Amino acid sequence: MPLSDYSQMNEQELIQAGIDNLLDNCIQAKAGDSLTIVSERGKDGYYSKKLDSIIAAHARERSLKVDVVTTEVIDEVKSIPEDIQRALKLSDHTLFLARIGDQLRFTALDGKSTKTICYALDEQTFTTPYCSANYQFFLKLKALINKALFGEKHITLTCASGTHLVGTSPPDPGDDDVGDVHLRRFPMGVFRPIPANTFSGKVALSKWLCPTGSRYYEPEYILIDGVVMAVVERGRIVGFEGNESEVRKIETHYNTVAEKYGIEGDVIHSWHAGMHPQNGYQGLAVDNMARWAGAAFGNPRYLHMHTCGNYAPGEICVSVFDQSIAVDGVDLWRDGRLVFAETPEVQELVDEYPEMRALFEQPVMEYGLGDYLVSSL
Repeated sequence: MPLSDYSQMNEQELIQAGIDNLLDNCIQAKAGDSLTIVSERGKDGYYSKKLDSIIAAHARERSLKVDVVTTEVIDEVKSIPEDIQRALKLSDHTLFLARIGDQLRFTALDGKSTKTICYALDEQTFTTPYCSANYQFFLKLKALINKALFGEKHITLTCASGTHLVGTSPPDPGDDDVGDVHLRRFPMGVFRPIPANTFSGKVALSKWLCPTGSRYYEPEYILIDGVVMAVVERGRIVGFEGNESEVRKIETHYNTVAEKYGIEGDVIHSWHAGMHPQNGYQGLAVDNMARWAGAAFGNPRYLHMHTCGNYAPGEICVSVFDQSIAVDGVDLWRDGRLVFAETPEVQELVDEYPEMRALFEQPVMEYGLGDYLVSSL
């Protein structure tokens, strides 16, 4: 849908456009299909309390048979609740509006049902191009990015705060998504994670360390004053450089989480960056760090690393802001801008979906950091 159409539509029409994109282009549900929505009633307002009923009502208008299952927020998923197992087995489609879906994203789930996790957490997000921009376009964009990154490519990650990490991508061509998640993600905001085991150098830790959505623990995040450099050798953090008290705070956080779960705290398992130019975030990350970490990761200004645990997604998320990613000496991201979108192969794809052009020409810059909010005052 062209950006110019948004000003001509009311809120309900915009929400419905986002839901139609979810149902048609992502889930690919057809009239008569059964859809189970797994909802949660978290006390912290992670998901909007009304979003499940809004999506359910619109799906019923489209002649889908809808059931809503409510689950508790679980700190660590050791077994899948029976009603969710039943939905996966019997429903044509299962849609997770619940964190348990995110916690299970790297788990191969049984059952005939299609399985989708929704990272748009409220009605307001559904009114934006982040939700209504054609899902199939972003699947194809992801495939192009995977192809550009994988296949023994020499990759350099940098940022203005001092990140300089160099490594090589796996030899496979990246076109089969091995190692990626087992659920459909809506909206599609990131490419397949790049294993970090060949990467060495330094990563600038700034602002915070936040959760990955795998398990929930306390404290779920820590704030970082200034910049601390993590020294990395072949995917392992071998030390930290910076202010002594900040280094001690970071080391304590890693040791606490690693000891809690009996995992390797020094591992950087993998990383990936955002690729959806309309992925914004209403509010500030520091007001609800877990919610921000689960909703804003698709913005191209953001790269995150799965650390603390030799598995995806690990337990501690390292954030790199306004990153540059060079592949064989050519920038795909430059200072948080997806310059890969300007290449002939992506422009050819955009020609098939011309309404996408404006989404890249007018990207959403504010995604919860507050920097663009401050600069606009």
